[in-house]
Order: sequence, then C-alpha cells, then structure tokens
Amino acid sequence: MMQPRMNFHAGHCNYECTICMNVCPSGAILPLTVEKKKLMQLGVAKFIKENCVVYADNTDCGACSEHCPTKAVNMVPYSNPVNKRLKIPEVKPEYCIGCGGCEHACRTKPYKAIYVDGNAGP
Repeated sequence: MMQPRMNFHAGHCNYECTICMNVCPSGAILPLTVEKKKLMQLGVAKFIKENCVVYADNTDCGACSEHCPTKAVNMVPYSNPVNKRLKIPEVKPEYCIGCGGCEHACRTKPYKAIYVDGNAGP
C-alpha cells in the first residue's frame, strides 16, 4: 500500500507530466524537472514478435510506434508469407524511457506484443 506502481494497461506516463512527483506523499517518487524527467529511463520496451498482429495476422498496425514520444519504437519493413507490404516494430533501447505509451497502445490480447521491463530501483 502507498507504493508507486505503473499499470500500462490502464494508462501510461505522459512525457510532459510531473504530477506524480509533485504529489507523492511518501517521497518514493522524487521530484524532477520536466527536462530531467524526459531523460530518466524507467525501463525499456521489449518486443515479442509472436504476439504482434503484424506477425500473427499479416495485418498493419503501428499503434506502439505512433504512441512513442522518443521514437524508440520504429516500424521497419517486414518480410511475410503473403508478400504484403507490412512494417513491424523495432525497439531502440537507448532511446526508450519506459513511459509505457507503446504497451498501453498495443491492441493484442491477452498478451501484449510490446511491454516495458522496469529498471531496478536505486
């Protein structure tokens, strides 16, 4: 109870927002400026190709890439068995801040094709 927790099924960490840092009653989330927060890496997105609708259904998507504020998730050409012009996500971990925008936008169920693996605390 009263512990910070990220639930990317319900939402994601807005790139420009610092409200949680300003209202945290226990000091578990330390305040940062918006500029420093944008450089803070909470975790790294991991892509599971087999769960992605591009791979599984040979259909376009790209929701994860569209919701990535740092462009850590890019769509790249994907060779597929039906020879459609498809693109599939590719993650650049060095650009990822772990905001969860990609995971929240991913439409696959019950398992997401992309998720944020959180970094260990200090």
